[in-house]
Amino acid sequence: MKFLLENNLAKLAKWLRFLGCDVKVLDGPITLEVLLRSRNRTFITTSRRWEKTLKNLGMRYLVVPREDWETQLCMILKEFGIEPDLKLNKCAYCGGDLIPVDKEKFKERIPPKAYETAYDFTYCESCDALFWKGLHYEKMVSMLEKALRRCGGG
Repeated sequence: MKFLLENNLAKLAKWLRFLGCDVKVLDGPITLEVLLRSRNRTFITTSRRWEKTLKNLGMRYLVVPREDWETQLCMILKEFGIEPDLKLNKCAYCGGDLIPVDKEKFKERIPPKAYETAYDFTYCESCDALFWKGLHYEKMVSMLEKALRRCGGG
């Protein structure tokens, strides 16, 4: 699923990427030109201001509440039938594809404790980010489970 999110939805964008979605975040204001270039994406917004334009363009969209990322995520999962599984195959920062890497290749960039205990190292060639499953992974699972409980299981 391909999404375009307004720039005030950065936390939601990160979580959609964790779930394997292709997400672009606007780096400026919403304009007709940007919407026309992104017609193949579903636009996620917190404002009804562009609703008539989006309908006229035949662009798929969803209006979500401003503040609550958990409710935002649940609405999107339900509306578009997305499985709430942490795929962790997209970069949380830029949305690029993550590739599995050998931690030895990146030893100098990994904190010693993480080097010893973490697993499933991945790398984003687009923005040079390095990721791994460590102590934070269980916290991410718990946060997702909490969000899903709030909205009736996803």
